Amino acid sequence: MSVGNLESLKVKYPGLKVWKDDCFTIENFITPDEATKIIAYLEYLSEAGRLEWNQISFYDSFAMGFWDSDKALEQFGLPEDYFPRLKSRIKKAGEELFGIKWNEISYHAQKWIPGAFAEFHSDNTDHEGNYTAFERSRYAAFMYLNDDFGGGLLNYRDFEISIQPKVGLIAIFAGGFGNEHEVTMVKDKTRYTVGSFWDDAANVYTDEQRQRWAEELAGTRKEQDQQYKQWAKDKESGNAPIYIGKGEE
Repeated sequence: MSVGNLESLKVKYPGLKVWKDDCFTIENFITPDEATKIIAYLEYLSEAGRLEWNQISFYDSFAMGFWDSDKALEQFGLPEDYFPRLKSRIKKAGEELFGIKWNEISYHAQKWIPGAFAEFHSDNTDHEGNYTAFERSRYAAFMYLNDDFGGGLLNYRDFEISIQPKVGLIAIFAGGFGNEHEVTMVKDKTRYTVGSFWDDAANVYTDEQRQRWAEELAGTRKEQDQQYKQWAKDKESGNAPIYIGKGEE
């Protein structure tokens, strides 16, 4: 990113912070009022049985998808096309920061209840740098909807980067090999985010690659199901692991 381009982006996004050349945060990407309304809407979806919070690969963390638009959002003081418009804003910010066109891979809400954590990981490779079934998840954008909880920091393993959740702040970064990151254990209250993963729009994948991803993902889901069952037993017996994150030793 050129100096001139960076300066123009700082004018456009006054809350922009460059942690390194592929890791950024923008404060006040949405307002605290918007964030509060989003949380209320998400819990409404769950309580009304319209959508479910589904366990994801990190224990005690859950994800929920969105409709493109929903008239019910107006009950919460948000326009019915709020989420498509928000996604467009996130996409544009990522494209401007990285200087490439993005393709959407996923767009979802997440919540992390007390005890949830994510160990150091790459979003699209294994620990040796080999691409996985999530190969296309080359860039990530996570926006914080609340900050009234303990823990839940976003830390990078190999860099002095520790991002403290703040209402309305969005973290946009390359999540692949060499950028291993963690979420430290959440304490006290639930942590809510809007997350998304993106690919370089110029990338083209073969049918063979896509078939390999599908087969690998099926095996991964079976392993996760077994791990979740063991996790539930450990929790019930009080033996669930306590994760010590970077800087918390």
